[in-house]
Amino acid sequence: MRLQWSKLIILGALGAVAAGCASTTPAMPNPVTEPLIDQPGRHIVRYRDAVIEIIIDSEFAANNLGEEWLVLSMGLSGMTGGQTKVEREMVSVRSPDGKTVTLPSYRQFNADYTKIASTARRASIATDPLDFTRGGRRDCRIDFFPLPGSGRSARLALLLNKNEFCVGMFYFPIPNGVQPGDWRMIVEFEETEAVVPFTLAVEAP
Repeated sequence: MRLQWSKLIILGALGAVAAGCASTTPAMPNPVTEPLIDQPGRHIVRYRDAVIEIIIDSEFAANNLGEEWLVLSMGLSGMTGGQTKVEREMVSVRSPDGKTVTLPSYRQFNADYTKIASTARRASIATDPLDFTRGGRRDCRIDFFPLPGSGRSARLALLLNKNEFCVGMFYFPIPNGVQPGDWRMIVEFEETEAVVPFTLAVEAP
């Protein structure tokens, strides 16, 4: 049975974190029966359930509305003693107007790279590291979208465990450009799905 959005426990108001960032990670209930979502930074949303931890930093996207590609800085970790497999076709975003866009193949990313190279470089420079959320876990890379010329190979799938914290960038081609509003990141497993809300808003001058 898929986890319903109505069952999510949101720790604190997601829009009120600008007043101060959380310095600790809220404890998970034992046993875990419902997802937990908190916001440890102005543009950072953290989702955890019994299977996966997902952290989204959407600052670059919020500051670059209208771009043809949605670029998100991501952190992923497992929540079990075993391995959690995340394949790229399991990942999608839902736009404010209800359209679902799946994570593209690396072949598509490579084919379009000349069009988005500037965006990718600016995102890599402008995005703050997510190291502060690592909590002693070993570092690893998601590598769904290694930049051409980096010497790294693209993964088709990622095996997560609770002792590693994997980081990397996700790129989604967005018809008509990235729009402000309420978005959803979705990771769909065989028996459940993780739904992570994040908001892209026009920054006040």
